[in-house]
Amino acid sequence: MTTETAGGIPAQLGHVALRVRDVDRSVRFYTDVVGLTLRGQGRGAAFLGVRPDASHELALFPLPADAPGPEAGRVGLYHMAWEMHSFADLEQLHQRLLAAGADIAGYSEGQCNVMFRDPDGNELEAIWEPSPEVVARMRAAGEEMPRLPR
Repeated sequence: MTTETAGGIPAQLGHVALRVRDVDRSVRFYTDVVGLTLRGQGRGAAFLGVRPDASHELALFPLPADAPGPEAGRVGLYHMAWEMHSFADLEQLHQRLLAAGADIAGYSEGQCNVMFRDPDGNELEAIWEPSPEVVARMRAAGEEMPRLPR
């Protein structure tokens, strides 16, 4: 983390904290299916991530097994999105989601993404956003944007 200031503007999002019914089940989902690394676990909470320069990007905190799940019509988190390095990486994650029987929430038109839910119903997105240079190269070659099979 840099010590430079930018007029009181945050540098980046540090992490997202989710409440889940079963931390161990969620850790398995986020490590085995999504591909995050477990960075630490204790006092019921778990901390996972992918960035080497961060302690974690996702924190999981326990709730009772009968806690109500997320509701689409309520104020709060809609989804969090994980950026993928390449379309091939997105395809690999998509295959793991399908193999694990994950709840696929859908795909956005005009984007290379998949929307899915974790075991507690929290919605996530995995997205590959090609750079302007890649888009220009694809257009010049007459190629269409790749899409995941629906």
